[in-house]
Amino acid sequence: MIPILLIEDQVELCQILKDTLALYGFDVSYAHNGEDGYRLFASLDPKIVLIDIMMPGSDGFSAVKQIRAVNKDVPIIMLTAKPLTDDLVKAFDLGCNDYIRKPFVMEELIARIRSFARVAGNVSPAAHNVYKLGSFTLNSSTHELANDSNRFQLSYKEVELLKRLCEAKSTVVDRQVLLSELWGSDNAFNSKTMNVYINRLRNYLDCDKSVEILTIRGYGYKLIERNS
Repeated sequence: MIPILLIEDQVELCQILKDTLALYGFDVSYAHNGEDGYRLFASLDPKIVLIDIMMPGSDGFSAVKQIRAVNKDVPIIMLTAKPLTDDLVKAFDLGCNDYIRKPFVMEELIARIRSFARVAGNVSPAAHNVYKLGSFTLNSSTHELANDSNRFQLSYKEVELLKRLCEAKSTVVDRQVLLSELWGSDNAFNSKTMNVYINRLRNYLDCDKSVEILTIRGYGYKLIERNS
C-alpha cells in the first residue's frame, strides 16, 4: 500500500479518510497538529502529504515549511476551510502542490491523490534537476536560480513552473496544462495566481535580455533564448 501522511486536527475526519483511502490502496497515518505531523513525516517517508491549514499549536504552514526543508519533492495537498487568497498564495510559496476546499467531495480528493501518486511513482527526484537558460542556471533540487551576478531562492511553485518552461524551451506550453498540473484546476483564482508567478519569473530573468518568457495570447507561454 502507498503510504500517506494526513495532518488534520479533526479526529473523525482522520478516521474517515484512513478507512476510505485504504479501499484504494493507500495506507494513511495521521497526526493532529503540525509538530506531531512533522515528527511522523520524518519516520514514515510518505509518498503524499495531506495537511490542514488551521490547527492548534503548530499550524499547517509551519509543518509545510519544515517538510520542504528536508524534502523538496513529496507532493503536498493543502486542506482548507477558508480559501483566502493570501493563505493560498502563502501555501503555494511554501511548497504546496495543490489545495482542496472543505467540505470536499471524496471522489475529487481521491482523484487528486491518485494523480500525484502516479507522478511520485514514476519520476525520479534526481532526474533533470539542472537547467540552463541564457546566463542562468536553475537547480531544481536546491531551488536556486543564479548567474555570475545574481542569485535567487525560488519557491517550490516558481521552480516547477520554470522547469516546465525550460523543458519546452522555444515551444509553446499550454496555459491550461500548466494550471491543471501545478494548481489542480483552471479556475479564476488559480489563473490569477499563475499570472503572479509568471511575472515573478520575468523579474528574476530581467537582467539577462537574451532570455524572455513570452505570452502567446489565447494559448500559453514560451521561453525563448536569443543568440547574443
